[in-house]
Parts: sequence; C-alpha cells; structure tokens
Amino acid sequence: MASPLKLLRESGLIRHNLIAFAMLTAAINGLVTASVGAWLAHGYANNQSRRESVQGLADLIYERRTRGGLVVSTLRRGADLEELRYRKRAYDDVYVEWNKRIQTNLLQIRELIGAREANEFEALLQDGLVPALTAMDACLTKGYDVRIAGQDPVAIVEGCQYQMLHQFSLDCAKAMTDELYKLTRKSILPFSGASRREIAESGARAETACKVPPLPLATPPAAAAPGSK
Repeated sequence: MASPLKLLRESGLIRHNLIAFAMLTAAINGLVTASVGAWLAHGYANNQSRRESVQGLADLIYERRTRGGLVVSTLRRGADLEELRYRKRAYDDVYVEWNKRIQTNLLQIRELIGAREANEFEALLQDGLVPALTAMDACLTKGYDVRIAGQDPVAIVEGCQYQMLHQFSLDCAKAMTDELYKLTRKSILPFSGASRREIAESGARAETACKVPPLPLATPPAAAAPGSK
C-alpha cells in the first residue's frame, strides 16, 4: 500500500495537471472565439460595404433619371421659366455628380464580384444604360434651349422618344442593381461569395432588361420657328 506521503504528492501532481489543462483549454477557447469573431466581423463589414456600393450606384442612377424626368415634365406642361430653370439646375448638379463618379461606379462593381466576372455588368452599364442616359440628356437639353428661346419644346421631346428612354433606363437600372444586390447576400462570410455560375446567371437576367434600345438621333430635329408652317 502506498504511503500517505506518496498519495499526497500524487494527488498534488494530479491537481496541478488538471489546473494546467483547464488553463490551457481556456486559453485555446479564447483564441478560437476571438479568431472566429474577428472572421465573422470582417465578413460582415465587407458585406455591408458591398451593399452600400450597390445602393450608392442605384441612388445615382435613379436621381439622374428622376431629375431629368422633372425637367421634361416642366417642358410638357409649359410651366413658367423660373420653375424650368430651377429644375434644370438641379438636373445639371446630378449630371456633374454622375460624370464625377462613373469610374468609381465601375470600380465598385469590380470590388463586388471581382474584376474578371465584372466585365458583363460593366458592359451593361457602359453599352446599355449610359447611352440611354446620354440620349435623354441631349433630348431634354435641346428641349430646354428651345423653350428658353420662346418656342414650343413638346415636338422636340416627343421626337427624341424621351418617354421610351425614360422607361428603358428604369427597367435596366432596376434589373442591374437588383442582381448586384442579390450577389451581396452570398458574401456574409469570408470565402462564401457567389460562384461564377451564379454571377453569370445574374448577368444574363440583367441583360434581358438592358438590351440596347433603338436610340434616336443624337440631335433631335429643331422646332419650327414662330409663325412658320
């Protein structure tokens, strides 16, 4: 039988080992918890940043479209020049903001889904939406100049098919931003982003709404001079 002294020494060693094991386990658990927490926080922050990028792109598109529509509405109603000038200035402000941030918009798309996969969405923006917005700008600017000159701008606005362009820009912008937003929902965790197949399918759905319409001439026909037939 072991002596009481030996048993006491052995029990002390066991207690020491248990304490050391408990401390080591607590340290490992702390490290794992901190690492997982940082990992999740990083993924959440990236996801929020991407969603904000999509929202910023959508806001810029919709504001330009809406303010352009307000100018054309004023032209169609034959409202007074003070209202027309006010709305045109507001439109010019967002037009400048758009051109200032267009490259940033493209970089945001690349950041969202990767440079290689972003090509299709960039093409939709550059080859579908931007030409439509440019044609809308030419149309309303010509109508504005005619109205300031004291002539009727309605024929200008109708001749350049502003309403068709206005609707196309809405459909294309909605499809594009909706698909980009859906892709961000797959990026909450690091390394869990959308696959290339999912990105390709999103691009195909957006392309359906962003097929380039038959754009009118860049320079609408001039309005007839007062008194002419």
